[in-house]
Amino acid sequence: MAEETGLFIEDLKPGLDVPGGRVGQGLEVTPEAFEARFGRLFWRADGTLDPIYFKLAAFCKTTAVSENSPANLGAKNVLFGKAPTTLDDEATTRVLGRKFREVGATTGVCQVRSTIGETLTWTRECIVNGREGFQLADDGTPLDDREKIEVDFDLAATELPPTGATATRTPGALVAGDFRPGELIPTGRISVLRPDEIFWITRGLGNLAKTHYTRDSSYIVWGLLTLLYGVYNYAQQLQCAALLGLDVARHLAPVYLTEQVREEEHAGASAPVPPEFLSSTLTTRAVTEFPGRDDLRLVTATLDVYNNVNSIGRSEYERQKAKKALGGIGEDGRLHIGEYVLQMAVFTEEATSAS
Repeated sequence: MAEETGLFIEDLKPGLDVPGGRVGQGLEVTPEAFEARFGRLFWRADGTLDPIYFKLAAFCKTTAVSENSPANLGAKNVLFGKAPTTLDDEATTRVLGRKFREVGATTGVCQVRSTIGETLTWTRECIVNGREGFQLADDGTPLDDREKIEVDFDLAATELPPTGATATRTPGALVAGDFRPGELIPTGRISVLRPDEIFWITRGLGNLAKTHYTRDSSYIVWGLLTLLYGVYNYAQQLQCAALLGLDVARHLAPVYLTEQVREEEHAGASAPVPPEFLSSTLTTRAVTEFPGRDDLRLVTATLDVYNNVNSIGRSEYERQKAKKALGGIGEDGRLHIGEYVLQMAVFTEEATSAS
């Protein structure tokens, strides 16, 4: 029997602090390489890092609590206290609570809050296994109600472009007046998830969680990558916005790709595997004044990400669906896989100049 390693649900007692190390330690995907692949996802002042890149790198330093997790359920209150400028901050994670599904269960749900210096905090929940042969007693600490976990944005203290800074507005870029509550903002872009790209970013950022690589003959895409690709679909349109945080990040269904990540690693590899296609929609929820700034507006918008399922993904998904309470694939061949409520600081028309 293989030796069991890492933390299990019975180890994750409320109040436990799990160190994660420096955010930039061991990274192989540099900010420059990330930007070369995905472009500038949000406008940012000189010297700062793309917030999506920072969030992905930071998350990879908090996976000790979920090394034995079959699934992350999502996150709430993903808050940038200031614009990320360095990868030298230390990552720490504190267990807030846990619950066991039933007496004698072999898995439980753990709730944790991760902190990256003064730059970033977030709360998430994940399913975590117990050790083999160990049945959990119903002695877990109840999780806090998600709606009661309140952390307010300190917008006045958030580091943003200085007053009077002008953002270059390229064709198609959005300004505050383009966001109207209730209206969907279309994008013509569809992302393609290719196995070698998933391999590049997960290994390069150090996310080697078991759940991404051990699902029979295929592997499940890291949930936060659906956020990355969803935002990427809007990259040109969102380039004048600063990301302040996410109220909610929900992973609704898995995305499966084959294990064939590089042809040279698989002797006798056959024809190329068809990729998965991700499409997305952005719906404005609210537009409000930005405290102390006439050149910005606070925009709340829901980013929904869909998987346009290929034949391999459909087959694996349907197999998993038989064992889990997962939604169905729609008549249009799309599966709703992610919901992200973005909080953004968006420039007004007057604060931009045409390229």
